Amino acid sequence: MTDRKPIYNYRPQTAKVRSWDDIEEHFTKWFQGQYLDNIVLLVKHIKISGLAQRLFGYTSMDKLVVGIYNPLEWNREALHIEFDFKGQKWVFKYYPKPNEPVEFERQYPADKGIENFDNFIKMVKW
Repeated sequence: MTDRKPIYNYRPQTAKVRSWDDIEEHFTKWFQGQYLDNIVLLVKHIKISGLAQRLFGYTSMDKLVVGIYNPLEWNREALHIEFDFKGQKWVFKYYPKPNEPVEFERQYPADKGIENFDNFIKMVKW
């Protein structure tokens, strides 16, 4: 008798993407101004830089999830972005494939979020 791995039926965990205008409004209303210098500015950057034409996003409370597919899977080629208001730092986590560990996790100072977002986009060739 051979050892067999159990059959695994993967079911994607997708989320309906939102327009970048809706995402901006969500963060503006949700945080009532306390995040205007960071996550809303990142969303505005995505909109004016042309990245909105090829990136999709959704929100999960205070988290922005960005990817290249619609619908977006939260754990497949998805960048999770949070801003730690108390620590004044960005937290980026990149999930490459379901059931695999986070491939990329970094923290950046408050003034380096957009710069490092752009660097990440170039690194993964989105």
